[in-house]
Amino acid sequence: VTVDGILLTKSGTMTGGISGGMEARSKQWDDKAIGDIKKTKERYELEMESLGSIREMQMKESEASGKISGLDKKIQYSVIEKVNIKDKLAKLKQEKLNVKEEISRIEPELRKLQNQTEKRKKEIEKLENRINVIVDRIYDEFSKSVGVNNIREYEESQLKRAQQTAEERISMSNQMSKLKSQLEYEQKRDMDSRIRELESNLDSLDKELKRIQTKEEKDEQGTEKYTSEIDQLNTEVQELKSQLDVCEKAMQKMKKQRSSILTRIGESKSRINLKETQIEQLHSQRQEIIEKCELEQIELPIVDDPMETGSSMQSPVFDYSQLSRSHQQELRPSEREKLDLEFKHKMDNLVSEIERTAPNLKALDQYVALQEKEREVVEEFEAARKEEKEITDRYNAIKQRRYELFTEAFNHISSNIDKIYKQLTKSSTHQLGGTAYLNLENEDDPFLHGIKYTAMPPTKRFRDMEQLSGGEKTVAALALLFSIHSYKPSPFFILDEVDAALDNLNVAKVAGFIRSKSCENSVRRSDSSNQEDSEGGNGFQSIVISLKDTFYDKAQALVGVYRDSERGCSRTLTFDLTKYRE
Repeated sequence: VTVDGILLTKSGTMTGGISGGMEARSKQWDDKAIGDIKKTKERYELEMESLGSIREMQMKESEASGKISGLDKKIQYSVIEKVNIKDKLAKLKQEKLNVKEEISRIEPELRKLQNQTEKRKKEIEKLENRINVIVDRIYDEFSKSVGVNNIREYEESQLKRAQQTAEERISMSNQMSKLKSQLEYEQKRDMDSRIRELESNLDSLDKELKRIQTKEEKDEQGTEKYTSEIDQLNTEVQELKSQLDVCEKAMQKMKKQRSSILTRIGESKSRINLKETQIEQLHSQRQEIIEKCELEQIELPIVDDPMETGSSMQSPVFDYSQLSRSHQQELRPSEREKLDLEFKHKMDNLVSEIERTAPNLKALDQYVALQEKEREVVEEFEAARKEEKEITDRYNAIKQRRYELFTEAFNHISSNIDKIYKQLTKSSTHQLGGTAYLNLENEDDPFLHGIKYTAMPPTKRFRDMEQLSGGEKTVAALALLFSIHSYKPSPFFILDEVDAALDNLNVAKVAGFIRSKSCENSVRRSDSSNQEDSEGGNGFQSIVISLKDTFYDKAQALVGVYRDSERGCSRTLTFDLTKYRE
């Protein structure tokens, strides 16, 4: 009951109330305002559709947040690099000032030295000119006898010739050394065995050549024989083709005759059926008259001895002699005889036409062949159905086996994933840890749909996996990995920077879990309890690539990779941590 006194029932009806209540308030919105509101609603809906679903917006938001975090890191690195560049720039400016001071200090000395070198060059040129004049004067007669201007041209030409002869001498000596070494090698080689081997190979090749030639002659004879046979066969094939064409033409002619005969037989049968229907109609009319006379108790004249009429019918034969002449003379005798003659002529034609149509004498053989073919088809069908049933049974057995194996693995993994996730997320403040579980989207046929993985970190409400942070997703993925490992244990793990998105607390938790499940600790637990660890599976070995000391300080050994700048390659260092355990 509302404040205005209106009674609202469960069925939706309303009764009672004061005037001016609900009805008055219901009319406070006019149609135009409602239309505007609907248009606004449609516009908002279109805007929401253009924005996309919540999941897409969340994915875009997560991508944008990831890009923002990456850009923030780049900004931090850029700020650090900017500071370093500023420091380097200040140092370079100071060095530039020092270099300028040094240049200003050295420039006057440099000018003095340049002036001295120029003076010395001029003096050297004067001395060289005087020496050349004196040498030309001394060797003037020799230069004229040789045919050169001065002794320097002669020295240059002699020097070129000496260089050419030296180069030729060196090349000749090299060729002689090569020829000597080749001669020694040829003298040391065992040529007799090589010649014998080549002669044996030559004999074998000659024999092989003779064998191939004989074989080729035989093949040529065979090909000639086969070609003659092929020509004979081709002529026979042409004759058979011509005979086949004649037979096909005859068959087509016979088929046309047969079709025309069949059409005539069909027409005759249709006419016979028409006459039979007319006779049946007359019989039915006669029977109706007889039944009507019996109902009206009218006696019809019957012939006492049916043999007198020449009729062999068992039904009573009526005497038509007592009819009046007017009934007997409904048709004139000439007309009746004309009708009888026409009917007899038609009957004779139909009988002669039926007699001309010869029956199919091979119908029985064709029927037997069709029965045999039907039997073969039925046997093939039964064999195919039997094979299909066997294949279906095998397929169903394999499908059932696949379902059983999947169910076994899924049940084991789903029962262990929550325990492993609790071990990875529990702490001193959260003793119970988080919650994780797996659900099948279709339990009847799990292969048609997927598996939903849900993980809830401590003190967090339910969220989709896409809405978790990077570290929370990493912990959930590791829990799923270790739970799968517990079903079919592998003895060895390689984990490549799985702690990249984890903070120090989660890194310590994951490292502690891996160390607790290592082979050595597993052997100690099995020696003390003599049973398998159901929460984490068997022990395993692992190689972990990590850059965080809170992770690799819990390992048994460290392998470091560094660059050897002297050799230009990578080197490794190993360090045993078992000596320093607490």
